[in-house]
Amino acid sequence: MNYSNIMEEIKSTRDYKETVVKGELLKEIISAGDTALENQGLDIVLFEDGEQTKQKLEGKAGYFGKFIGAPHYIAVLSDDGRKSKEDAAYIMEMMRFKAHKEGLGSCWITIPNTDEIKADLGIDAARSLCGFLAIGYRYAGIFKKDIQEKAFRQGAIEITYMDEWGNTPEWEDLEARGLDQVFYLTRFAPSWGNKQPWKFLILKNHVVLAVEKDSSTDTDLDTGIIKFYFEKACVDKGLSLQTAEASGEFNIPESYEIRAVYNI
Repeated sequence: MNYSNIMEEIKSTRDYKETVVKGELLKEIISAGDTALENQGLDIVLFEDGEQTKQKLEGKAGYFGKFIGAPHYIAVLSDDGRKSKEDAAYIMEMMRFKAHKEGLGSCWITIPNTDEIKADLGIDAARSLCGFLAIGYRYAGIFKKDIQEKAFRQGAIEITYMDEWGNTPEWEDLEARGLDQVFYLTRFAPSWGNKQPWKFLILKNHVVLAVEKDSSTDTDLDTGIIKFYFEKACVDKGLSLQTAEASGEFNIPESYEIRAVYNI
C-alpha cells in the first residue's frame, strides 16, 4: 500500500450512496485492521445493515451531534485502557486507508461508550466501544459532486521542535535530518475537532511524541492516529524506526505528556 499518496488524498466522507458494498470487500477491509497490529486484544465488528444501525444511534451519537448515514458501519471493541484506545485508533486508520485504496469513503463517528449504546448494538457491556466508522461509496455524480475540501492542517514546521522544546526548525533543518517528507505527510493526520493536539521533539537520535493534556476530549484516539501517520510515513520514506522507553530528561512542559519515543 502506498501510504504517502493516501495521506495526501484521504478525507472524511459525510455523504454516501445507498449502494451496498460487496461482502468480500468489507472482509478485506476488516482483515487489514486485524493484521495492522499483533496481540492487541481488540475485536472488529461489522454492522452490515446501515439503515438499521442508524435508526438505533440517531440522536445518541455523531460528530458534533450529527449522525452520519452510511450503508455500513465498523466498530472496534477492547478491554478498557489507554493503550487499547491507541491501538483501536491505529487499526481504524488502517481500515480507512484500505477502504480509500478500494474506492470507498469513510468517516470517524463520535459514539459514547455507554451501556445503553452497547445494548442497542448488541455489544457485551463488559467491552469498551473504542471507535466507530461509517463506510461506503462516496455520494458524487451528476446531481451532487464531491466538492468537500480536505480540512486545514498545520504545516510540518508547526508540529515539530528541534533539539529543545520551543525551538521551531527551518525546513532545511528537517531536510538535513531526512525528516522533511516524513513530517510533510504526518501533518495530514486527522484529530477530534481538527485540534491536532501533538508536537514532535526531534533530538539527535530520538523523536519524542508529546500530546497535549485536555480533560475535555479523549486524546488516546488522537494519539493512536498520529502514531499511525508518523510510523507509516517513515515506512514509505525508508526510515528505520524503533520504539524506545521514555527515559531521560526531555523537558516537556506540564501541559503535555510523552506518548511515544522513537529511535531513528
